[in-house]
Amino acid sequence: MKYEKYYYKVHIEVWKHGENGRFGFINISHIPYKKLYEIFHHQIIKEEFLFEEVGGYQIDEPLYIKHKTFFDKEIPFKFDFSFFEYWIGLTGDDFNKYKKDYYEEWPPSI
Repeated sequence: MKYEKYYYKVHIEVWKHGENGRFGFINISHIPYKKLYEIFHHQIIKEEFLFEEVGGYQIDEPLYIKHKTFFDKEIPFKFDFSFFEYWIGLTGDDFNKYKKDYYEEWPPSI
């Protein structure tokens, strides 16, 4: 499933515990979809494509510890699970508006 003239960006949404708004975003679109599937496959329930049904996947402390070496190398951020929650999300928008820091195709089927 690919939408012409759209880009897809994967980001971490940072939420402060007990707050209703996002604290910030971290672009992680440099990480291949295959690696995202490897990390979050246990959270996929019925999607045919990554992000199709749920819109996001959580990085909780046990998942972070399991993939700590990868996260610390690939994500320029210090995780603090006592203060924040972390969710991986996919957004899409008009392809012609943005510089190349995104995926050009919808994630492959699972």
